[in-house]
Amino acid sequence: MIPTVAQQIGAVRNTIAKTVLPALDPNDSFAAEQAGLVLACLDWVLDVHASEYPYELAEHTDNRCTLEVLADLDPGVCDESQTLLAETATPPADLEQIRAQVRRLKEAVAHSYQVLAAAGSPDAAAARRTVTDAAARQVARELSWCRMTGFPRGEVPNITEILAS
Repeated sequence: MIPTVAQQIGAVRNTIAKTVLPALDPNDSFAAEQAGLVLACLDWVLDVHASEYPYELAEHTDNRCTLEVLADLDPGVCDESQTLLAETATPPADLEQIRAQVRRLKEAVAHSYQVLAAAGSPDAAAARRTVTDAAARQVARELSWCRMTGFPRGEVPNITEILAS
């Protein structure tokens, strides 16, 4: 049997927790703190690693949908947006490539929104609502992604729950 990435990380985590941490000098609080931070980091990786591609896929889909709405509102940058939407119609299976597409989509969303907002267009309010809604979805994903890092306050759902919703 070939161990999964999660099994390998879990084994490293258990070795640190059961062998390394107890063997540290009890008077060396800094070393114990550092080992605890390593364990917390490994726990976080175990919590999110299987969701890395689905997370990027959700970002890809959400940003494409947001750009489509903005492109419909903004004929001035419609050609640029339509070209990018065509190029990103099928998300790549490779993690780095999908990340690159997500970055390009986010830049296009920002540019389209800036054009609409700066023009004082009657569609500026609709663009603001569209981008605000997209930002709220992104914040929910980001908070759940970082839930085990100590940054989000309160109860935050697991990333798999957010991605499923």
